Amino acid sequence: LIDMHKEEIITPYLLLDLAIFKRNLLLMRNRAADAGKMLRPHAKTHKCSEIAKRQLALGNCAGICTATVSEAFALIKAGITDVLITSPFAGKAQFSLLEDCFALSRYLYVTVDNFAVALELNALAAKFPYKLQVLLDLDPEMGRTGVPFDRASELAWQIHSLENLHLLGIQCYAGHLQHIADAQMRKTESLRLMRKAAAIFNKLKADGLDMEIFTTSGTGTASIDLEIPEITDLQVGSYCVMDAEYAALENPHELTFEEFRPALTLITTVISTNQPDKVTVDAGLKALYYTPETPPKVMKNAKVLPGWKYDWYGDEHGTVAFPSEKPKIGEQIQLCLPH
Repeated sequence: LIDMHKEEIITPYLLLDLAIFKRNLLLMRNRAADAGKMLRPHAKTHKCSEIAKRQLALGNCAGICTATVSEAFALIKAGITDVLITSPFAGKAQFSLLEDCFALSRYLYVTVDNFAVALELNALAAKFPYKLQVLLDLDPEMGRTGVPFDRASELAWQIHSLENLHLLGIQCYAGHLQHIADAQMRKTESLRLMRKAAAIFNKLKADGLDMEIFTTSGTGTASIDLEIPEITDLQVGSYCVMDAEYAALENPHELTFEEFRPALTLITTVISTNQPDKVTVDAGLKALYYTPETPPKVMKNAKVLPGWKYDWYGDEHGTVAFPSEKPKIGEQIQLCLPH
């Protein structure tokens, strides 16, 4: 693809604008640094070791996050050793791969919300001359993963009692708050939950446990969570490429296209113009994530085109409605995706 013009590439394909991408990285890095926090960017957004390396190279990074053991293994094999796995995992295959990760990097971190899993991790770590780093995963009243606030202290001490694990802090990721449209509601809820987590963090530290890390937050609450003194780092993910869901948030002062911009877009081609009010393009459900509530935004020259609307129309097809001049057969259209 080197030296090819984008119109010579078969669609649909993803296009990363490196200038916008780097601007996004610098903006989030500087915001965190100014507040005395670090970033721990989440690789589940891009699943790309080269992007992770560029995030780390800009500095002020505590490491990289992954959602799965397999993502962690891929990054570690690519030379990124400081990795936190943010989600629970189970099963022999997952633990076998985790053992491979730990053999390659002693700077691996895992989250734990269950003592039975902690026992398995302790047995795995016994095979190595160094301890496995563990964070206590707190449930921010979301009901997905994590130990409830009122049981956190008990589990923390249970983990601490295991000789091959080193409890280093807590994780409390409120994923259900990231896309709340009302900015004030999102702020109120995030501050409430993070203060509850901070109280647990402080109590565990006062009781004598090593509490070096309080990791949390996502792109939707990053600016808010900077207000919590105890938070050490932010698990922001989507900020680096942005998407239509975050751009749609009712938050003009903290998260807009004027600040974080869409660096990663999808290019699709008009393949039929037989309908009077819309054209058909070659990007459907197989090419992009789609929600009727937040459909992809049609763009041109890094600007959203008002009145233009993409709609999913099958596995291989979508339609684009237009307010003025009709796109021509073979014309490429740029979409900012919802996720």
